[in-house]
Amino acid sequence: MLRHSSEREPLTARFPEFSSLGSAHVMIAAFQIAVARLFEPNHGLKDVDLLVSAMRRAFGPELPWPETEALIRFEMGEDVAIGDFSVRTKTFAMILTLGAYTDFVERNEAEVDGLLTEAERRAFDHGHHPELAE
Repeated sequence: MLRHSSEREPLTARFPEFSSLGSAHVMIAAFQIAVARLFEPNHGLKDVDLLVSAMRRAFGPELPWPETEALIRFEMGEDVAIGDFSVRTKTFAMILTLGAYTDFVERNEAEVDGLLTEAERRAFDHGHHPELAE
């Protein structure tokens, strides 16, 4: 959906910013879970490169692709520098990765809802208090 401006713009207008720090932690947890589901242990750089290349074709120049690749690799346990990335860039890269994950699971509502529920649980387990999805 994020690829199509007719769908992206109304969604963006509804969610201009996180309503709480807890909500940001749900997004981070969802990103971590999605990366773990997309890349089984022992996947290499080639697999990350293939995903990011597909994301570049889908999202175009809006995708901060070097940062997205670095964040995914960092989440997979590689020693890559991400400290200089802005919060905005990290957030955008994570959101677009979650969009790619949604496409990967063919927009299966149960799969996406399960990921969000697990992300909320993980955020709570780490002491954050996001607003729960209805």
